[in-house]
Amino acid sequence: MLKNAELAEAIRRTAYFLWEQDGRPEGRSLEYWQRAKEAHLRQIAYDRWLAEGAPEGKADSHWLDADKTLSSRS
Repeated sequence: MLKNAELAEAIRRTAYFLWEQDGRPEGRSLEYWQRAKEAHLRQIAYDRWLAEGAPEGKADSHWLDADKTLSSRS
């Protein structure tokens, strides 16, 4: 599990990467932070679902857990 600082740094790096990929547009830092945070949310939920053996009907609970984790740490 990522610590607060590690998670924030991972999101920052992803946001920067996305921003660079889009040609470094000005004034859209929040948009890129949100896109990066969403990408990390999806990855956390997917990793947890896979770790549990990819059970049917459990994806939503992993999504909610990942959202709680991300909201409390970032």
